[in-house]
Amino acid sequence: MAILFYDHLVNKNHALEAIDGLETNDGQKSRLKLLVDDIIHQGLLEFLLQKLHPHQHEPFLRLVTHAPYDPIIMEFLKKHTGDNIELEIEVRGQTLIQEILEDIKHDYH
Repeated sequence: MAILFYDHLVNKNHALEAIDGLETNDGQKSRLKLLVDDIIHQGLLEFLLQKLHPHQHEPFLRLVTHAPYDPIIMEFLKKHTGDNIELEIEVRGQTLIQEILEDIKHDYH
């Protein structure tokens, strides 16, 4: 997946390592890794939209759609949600990763 504005806050290594350790073919592992990216991305977008006032949804989504790597997105979020949004993204990202790891453990072991 492309570089995203929150990548420095979310460490997906545990989930990716868990996938690498599965006894399945490389194609399935690649699909699972893409699924991890999608789950984290959608989960964080949902979380951030809940934090933003509804009239801020469209400008936020426009920024994410046009330049998902741009640091201005984090500036936008800080302005409209508070300075601690980076910590909140980090915590929510780790929660999502824990849920993914539990699903992997349940479905593949």
